[in-house]
Amino acid sequence: MGPNNNPRIKDKGFLDALLKFIGSVESELDIVLPHSSSLQFLSHYKVVDYLITQRRRKNIIIRLLCTLDDNTTNIVRKMVPFIGCKSIKPTSTKTSDVSLVFIRDKQDIFSISISMQYFEKMNKGNIENGNKDHNIFSIDDWVYSKSTSLVKNAVSSFEVIWEEKDNYDKISKEKKHSELLVDLITHDIGNYHQIVQSSLGLVISLLNKNKAKVSPQDSEKISFLLNTAKVSLTRSQLFVDNIRKLERLYRQKDLKLALRNIPDAVNNAYSTVEQTLYHNNPHSKKISLNMVHDGYPLGINIMAEDLLDEIFINLFSNTIKYTDLTQVKIDVTIKEYFIGETKYWMITVSDYGRGIPDSIKKELFERFYSKAKGGGLGLSIVRALVERYNGKIWVGDKVYKDHTKGTSFGMIFPAA
Repeated sequence: MGPNNNPRIKDKGFLDALLKFIGSVESELDIVLPHSSSLQFLSHYKVVDYLITQRRRKNIIIRLLCTLDDNTTNIVRKMVPFIGCKSIKPTSTKTSDVSLVFIRDKQDIFSISISMQYFEKMNKGNIENGNKDHNIFSIDDWVYSKSTSLVKNAVSSFEVIWEEKDNYDKISKEKKHSELLVDLITHDIGNYHQIVQSSLGLVISLLNKNKAKVSPQDSEKISFLLNTAKVSLTRSQLFVDNIRKLERLYRQKDLKLALRNIPDAVNNAYSTVEQTLYHNNPHSKKISLNMVHDGYPLGINIMAEDLLDEIFINLFSNTIKYTDLTQVKIDVTIKEYFIGETKYWMITVSDYGRGIPDSIKKELFERFYSKAKGGGLGLSIVRALVERYNGKIWVGDKVYKDHTKGTSFGMIFPAA
């Protein structure tokens, strides 16, 4: 059992005991953080970094139940590639204390209780003094125990909460997916068909008015309206195709992955987009690709399927759409990237377009889950595919902190 005399966290003995406890874990670690400041505590004193190090070094399983707010979102993003995280509602307790509970190997437990009133007081004082990096926590109590009943009860509670949150997340995802499809079908397809109906209606009216002879002006107008209807139908069909792809990604659970070459996928996507521009290019744009990679091209492989090309097709198409110049330049770099001893391929797709403001970047890949319109489906497909192949994707500026100079999409995939 640990001391009970309210030591400040500055007590190095306490931190040593906590890190020693985490370091002793050999297989499984469950963490419950019922208040957001608990996660701030772990991050501030580098415990989060140590958890990630242990995960990479020993390949232990770490699961985290925590509350999310503006102060902890970035911390969770840092942990997600290594630690299984699920969000829970903040504790409803009105006391000044909140506990952090660690369960190790389902045989012993480490519990911490932080003085929240002290933390909030000190944090407020630091902010008023312009100092946001030196929060001071007060520990009311910390306990290490091998009590069988205590550990079993904690483990059981954790499993129940984890399973309930998992079920809730699945139900929420299904609900949002259904709402999205209804919104897409009723809004976007309806708009495309309305344009077609309106254009064709005007053509019929002009033809009925001038049955004997169609003037050059009317002939030109008829041609324009028919072309508008054709373009709208083409967009509608492309939109339907995208919905089919998303549904295939969403419904297909049994993946049949094979060895796929990334440079080949990039070149295939480039050829597809170039051919599309040849047939439909009202603004006379031309696309050029510059690909640079580490190593022998035939060795740059991941486990994927034929849909891998779609990632780059959608990214290249997005670049063309948001580049105002007629010459559309795209840079693709492929490099080795290691997390611990695990090798990944990091791919960066950069353009010279108008860029994406920071306010939009945050929710760019969330459109699929929040009322996406037709134009946003491309990046929804990209994210779904990247995650399908156990990868991660992010977006940034081609020139650091200057989004007007172009956009860079980054991805990592486990190397095969």
